[in-house]
Amino acid sequence: MTKMIYSQRFAQELARVTSARVEQKIYDTLGIIEACPAIGSCNIPKMIQAEFGDSVLKMVVDPFDIFYEYFELLDTVYVYTLVFQRQAR
Repeated sequence: MTKMIYSQRFAQELARVTSARVEQKIYDTLGIIEACPAIGSCNIPKMIQAEFGDSVLKMVVDPFDIFYEYFELLDTVYVYTLVFQRQAR
């Protein structure tokens, strides 16, 4: 089973989500990432790519994007951040 590691930044951003429905969608999406970690999009905004590197993947959870990296040899996902879509450019 894929190991999931959450950054402190991601935890802080998740704590700011006020909608229970959106929070549940985020948890559901994290479950999808855990089950199929390479599923994310490689279409990453330049500001995110500059901060986290070229291997970052994205999953959309409207109105957010989850940015993470999958380390295949370790079968580990590192979840970096949760960003409002309109802020990630």
